[in-house]
Amino acid sequence: MLKKIIFVGLIFLNSCAVQKKTLSMNDWYGYTKNSNERIAPSKAYDFTDGMIRMHGENNGYLMTNGSYKNFELSLEFRWNIEKEFYRGDVKKNSGVMYNIPLDSPDHIWPKGIQFQIKENTTGDFIFLDNVTAKVNGKLIEAGASVVSPKFSSNESPYGEWNTILIRSFNGKCTQYLNGKLVNECVEVSSKEGKISLNYEGSPIDFRNIQLKKIHN
Repeated sequence: MLKKIIFVGLIFLNSCAVQKKTLSMNDWYGYTKNSNERIAPSKAYDFTDGMIRMHGENNGYLMTNGSYKNFELSLEFRWNIEKEFYRGDVKKNSGVMYNIPLDSPDHIWPKGIQFQIKENTTGDFIFLDNVTAKVNGKLIEAGASVVSPKFSSNESPYGEWNTILIRSFNGKCTQYLNGKLVNECVEVSSKEGKISLNYEGSPIDFRNIQLKKIHN
């Protein structure tokens, strides 16, 4: 599966200087429904041509080893419509998760907050494994998987790149899609943690994954 190993960069910024850190393959691990244990990222999905390319039958995720607090996460994604991989028979579905507690066990899907990437609902919050928050002044009740719909739509057509920006700061989370605010919550119960890219059976590409630390 592995064609050419690349590195996915995370960029850390602070008030004094710009500090760049590139995460190597050792900074991620893979987990799939077939493995039931942590595996090397390249055994789960392709790292090639400056992208992470997720396709095949192995539903699962790539998870950071590190935990992050008070940050802005930006990345690009597109649905893979190449003939070799494209599946027109299923509704496109994926997601980016964050604030996944370090002690949360690996399973599909772990505790945390998901920026939903899905046809017609990209930008929804999904609060997993009893994570709670307030949206528009209303408390989201704890549950296994609770959806809080996006405020507005802004997804690019199939095959085109989309830009996601997630801001998590002191319990307030905002989600942007292609430069437009699409969701926001406060008083979230999970304020820090790991980050994952989810693969849910719809071929998808990710690139330009960057993290900016937020200071008071």
